[in-house]
Amino acid sequence: MTLRIFVAGSALACLVLFTGACRPGGGPSATAPETAAAPSEPAQLAAEVNGTPITIAELDEQIKEDLFRSRARNASELYALRMRFLERNLADRVLEMEAKRRNTSVESLLESEVAALGPVTDEEVALFYTEHEKELGGVGFEDTRERIRDFLTDQRESQARQKILEEADIVIHIDQPRVAVAATGPAKGPEDAGVTIVEFSDFECPFCRRAAPTIAEVLGKYPDDVRLVYRQFPLPGHRRARPAAEAALCAAEQDAFWPYHDRLFANAQQLADEDLLRHAEELGLDQKRFAECFEARNFSKQIDADVAAARAAGVTGTPAFFINGLMISGAKPAADFYEIIDRELERLGKSPTAQGGGTSEPAS
Repeated sequence: MTLRIFVAGSALACLVLFTGACRPGGGPSATAPETAAAPSEPAQLAAEVNGTPITIAELDEQIKEDLFRSRARNASELYALRMRFLERNLADRVLEMEAKRRNTSVESLLESEVAALGPVTDEEVALFYTEHEKELGGVGFEDTRERIRDFLTDQRESQARQKILEEADIVIHIDQPRVAVAATGPAKGPEDAGVTIVEFSDFECPFCRRAAPTIAEVLGKYPDDVRLVYRQFPLPGHRRARPAAEAALCAAEQDAFWPYHDRLFANAQQLADEDLLRHAEELGLDQKRFAECFEARNFSKQIDADVAAARAAGVTGTPAFFINGLMISGAKPAADFYEIIDRELERLGKSPTAQGGGTSEPAS
């Protein structure tokens, strides 16, 4: 598939791929295992900017230091590195090409475009004040008018860049790899949903806790089109993550996985064995049955299978999500999920029955 993007605003901002995730050391980041990325085929295209090709070989030459440092071990990590570079650099490439076309420098090009926008008008100042009055802390219009004008004047260059980028034709030829991941585990959402999200998560990971309300928002937006499957990936550095996973699956035995899941994330510092038993009691579960399941570690093999599946899929930290096999790594904003979900539904010939933005309270 070739993805065509007409860039506007902050160029390719939708393609930023790296945010918070828990890694095996227990901290927010760690170096991936030392396996070099596979060499690229020289003729393969990475992107085109206004018809000018950028090959995979050219792209990999420019990111070779990143490739060396990261030791990208699988297709998903290599894809992320390539797209991160494109997100950082295609905007500059567009400006350079447009300046060359006009036989001028980038600096002169931007100066010309800024001049064409003209001075900031009184109407623009008033509109900005109206839209941001609360953020200005109740300061009166007369007292802040000139500061707003100065701010908007400083923004003229960003507007000039945006105008040039909006007219650019950028085609990304790198397909995101699709990874086969079994959708086995506690689930919510319709079984016949067009989109299945498989989440690998860790109850002791702060980024997983941060992602929970985002996923609730996604499910709220697509109640008929998205199914969520939760799989366990307790990290070695999180001492209480595995017992919490065991307890959550014991709760699932009593059809209470999701209430228990929510309770664990809402009480992240209360994961000792006695806490895990108390959470079950306060949710009204059969205490004897739950305690016997938990003490026997009945779901140890299932957790081992989840961990093995995550590693086979290239997961190196939590949370990790596979949207119909397309990976999102880390605690990303809901918009990143919407983009892939909408694209998947379009690919399947389905019209999304979105319910708006969705709402949820963040986990405490």
